[in-house]
Amino acid sequence: MGWLSVLLSIIAAFVLYLNGNTVLMIIAIIAALGCFWSLGIMHNYATDQAKKRLNYTGGFYDITKTEADSVPDWITWINLVFSLSGFVLFITGIVLNIIN
Repeated sequence: MGWLSVLLSIIAAFVLYLNGNTVLMIIAIIAALGCFWSLGIMHNYATDQAKKRLNYTGGFYDITKTEADSVPDWITWINLVFSLSGFVLFITGIVLNIIN
């Protein structure tokens, strides 16, 4: 999900802060940090593979599908868990905001 999951987790933390749910806000901040961290790790794996190409320009999005597939499954699962938890907290914050 990339930057979208980081953004949704940050928005979730803000909305939960406005609702006064400190514990859920802290979990949303942890989810945002986890999304950001795992996104960076996945990008580093793909960039290391991309550097082996002769026509690699060094751009942030200069990564092919095969280079993106070189990312290990364990970090992909970590990113998925953090992304889903951030999304669930985002929905929870919106619902709690509507109820209150």
